[in-house]
Amino acid sequence: MIAYQAEMRKLSDHLLTLIAQSLDLESNWFAGYHDWPGAVLRILRYPPQPEMSEFNQIGAGAHTDWGGITLLAQDNIGGLEVRNAADEWVAAPPVPDTFVVNLGDLMTRWTNGVYRSTMHRVLNGQCELERYSIPYFYAPRFDAMIEPVPTCVGEDQPAEFEPCTTAEHMNEMFRLSYGYAATSEG
Repeated sequence: MIAYQAEMRKLSDHLLTLIAQSLDLESNWFAGYHDWPGAVLRILRYPPQPEMSEFNQIGAGAHTDWGGITLLAQDNIGGLEVRNAADEWVAAPPVPDTFVVNLGDLMTRWTNGVYRSTMHRVLNGQCELERYSIPYFYAPRFDAMIEPVPTCVGEDQPAEFEPCTTAEHMNEMFRLSYGYAATSEG
């Protein structure tokens, strides 16, 4: 798992160079924000659903990820859905030997809404099999100041979001999701 996490960090850093290039920034523009990143690797198990469950039984409710990039390895069971630009839920069936790449809320803030975080959910309805996925959440270091990149803000495109640190954003998301803020005291 340690080796896998190291490879996911390399892949995430590479994706950040591609995102930077797509925004007409230097390839290494995001690198300084990820010198000590917030990275979390999870192994998720969705248990089988009973026969009497609803067809749209939720395995994970609709949400966006809070960080910058999420890389998701999923098994062949399926169930992942993403909301498209037309506000419709679309299945994201597993493709062997690939990752699903989700952009998170901090990428939305950085790009001033040019790139949007991916709303997604997992439906697990009436599935007799266990479902597994391995998300790798990659965020900038906690003290990184997140404000629109220079190419995404201007006279005709004012900033949509107030600058904040990664930690401030994460604490606000904890508060909104769970009714309290995370603290350094635990």
